[in-house]
Amino acid sequence: MNTQQYLIIIEPTKIGYSAYSPDLSGCITVGKTVEQTRGHMQEAIELYIEELVEMGENIPQPGKLKEQINNIDPLQNGTFIAFVPYHLEHHAKSA
Repeated sequence: MNTQQYLIIIEPTKIGYSAYSPDLSGCITVGKTVEQTRGHMQEAIELYIEELVEMGENIPQPGKLKEQINNIDPLQNGTFIAFVPYHLEHHAKSA
């Protein structure tokens, strides 16, 4: 099974948390808790990649961890970094 690990950033907001992946431009979500936000991000990544495949686009490869973290604004209190796996067995086309 071919699995990619996409870095996600989870940041606190006034009413919960928001998340994004530096590798997947425009792939964002929100949630009330860190756990809920991470779950929503897993779903968002799956939908994002399915849409790319349907449009005939390449699936972005996860960036190198050091490069990704160096490009993140300094972590604020309550910000989390996590990895969300995505299994590529259904999508053979990748960048």
